[in-house]
Amino acid sequence: MNATTLTSSPAATEPAEGPQRWLSALRGAWQADWRERRRDWRVWLVVLAGLALAACAALLSSLQLQATLEARNGAQAAEQQRWAHQGKKNPHSAAHYGVYVFKPLSALAALDPGIEHYVGASLWLEAHKQNELVYRPANDDPGANRQFRLNPAFVMQVLTPMAMIFLGFGMFAGERERGTLAALRINAAPLSAIAVARGSVLLFLSMTLVAPACIAVGLVEWRMGGRSPFSDGALRAGLFALGYLLYLCTWAALIAGVSAWSRSLRTSLAVLIGLWAMTALVAPRSAAELAQLAAPLPSMQAFRAALDNALGMPDDPEQARRDQQQLLREHNVTDARDLPFNWAGISIQRGEEHGDRIFDAHYGRLFDAMRRQSEVAAMAGWLSPSVAVAGLSSAVAGSDTSHHIQFVNGAEQQRRIMQVVLNQAITEHKDQDGVRYEGDQSLWSKIPPFQFVYPPLDASVWWRHLLPLSALFAASLLLCAAGLRQLRNGNLR
Repeated sequence: MNATTLTSSPAATEPAEGPQRWLSALRGAWQADWRERRRDWRVWLVVLAGLALAACAALLSSLQLQATLEARNGAQAAEQQRWAHQGKKNPHSAAHYGVYVFKPLSALAALDPGIEHYVGASLWLEAHKQNELVYRPANDDPGANRQFRLNPAFVMQVLTPMAMIFLGFGMFAGERERGTLAALRINAAPLSAIAVARGSVLLFLSMTLVAPACIAVGLVEWRMGGRSPFSDGALRAGLFALGYLLYLCTWAALIAGVSAWSRSLRTSLAVLIGLWAMTALVAPRSAAELAQLAAPLPSMQAFRAALDNALGMPDDPEQARRDQQQLLREHNVTDARDLPFNWAGISIQRGEEHGDRIFDAHYGRLFDAMRRQSEVAAMAGWLSPSVAVAGLSSAVAGSDTSHHIQFVNGAEQQRRIMQVVLNQAITEHKDQDGVRYEGDQSLWSKIPPFQFVYPPLDASVWWRHLLPLSALFAASLLLCAAGLRQLRNGNLR
């Protein structure tokens, strides 16, 4: 905006007082700034280039998610058919036959896939073992894709602030450098109204880069036909939108504040690019490295070796013998073969429960370390809005570490239900003339299909991600207010 547009705006001509004067100045400054932006070819270049990247990211991410959902749904249905039609066999053989379950994805995962490319998609449920997820998409990607993955979250968290910086770094620094601040002061237009107007125009332009992501997730949601792994999908979508609105508003206020403090365009651009690099590029990587130092995870080989070593230690045989003797006394018999049920089923279930305790101990320590890593990394959100919004978006999209652990625990509960049902069937059917009992489809159908739904978001999302983001937004407003006060009272040169 130059002196000409300022003097010709309603803010300079209307003699209104109080709130009406402020709103009039806001309207005039917005119209003037928007008029200049429309005439500037550089603005169109930045917006169109960003829009092209955003559209490509949204299209690729939504198509990939849609293909993944169709593949997983088809595979899950095929697995259920395979399990139901496995034929007659001993229930313990069926327990080893096992079944695959697949991790559900939400439409929001098209916007922020989080860790989904690195943690696997499917889990095999079988007797005596708690397996890890397999089929990690990142394993099939070239090295460049693992380092740089274009998706809507990357566009909104990294590229959109950069575009806002190039469009807004001269918001007030340009006025100072051109010597038009005097005209700004003579017009007596409230600087706060001018800052809000220019920041709103900047925010409006940045929203064009967000629009393709919103359209893409809407189409994915429509194609899903209401099937969602969330019981609180509306709340999550609202938090997702609120988080990114706060994030972009933070950058708009930060750009206005830095531009108001800077004495030249070069200084404003250099400071803003430095802040962008530190908060959007360096801080997330540093937070991840610090989290690994604060809560190191064992290697997969070391974890499996410790788990297998613990599983190799059998359950207390003396306790098993005492339990068997108690049952013999209760039924007034002296041999397990004379019990009215099959002791083998009880024995197998005892082994499963022994293994479950070991799994709970080892995986519990592993998951606790993963949660500590997430907590340490989230602390960087008090310094970097990019870290805060990244944690919030992946949390509400169900693509963070916490939701991964929830799915693993849910799949493990399904595995244990399978073992209980199958071992109960063995217990209820004694061997007949040395021939073991064989189950059929009526038994396999007693195990309910695996349909996992994530529990509602807990309060940690608010204070771990949304509160730091809100605090940084408030800090950026204070910086902007201080810069405007400096403009109002300081040297015009």
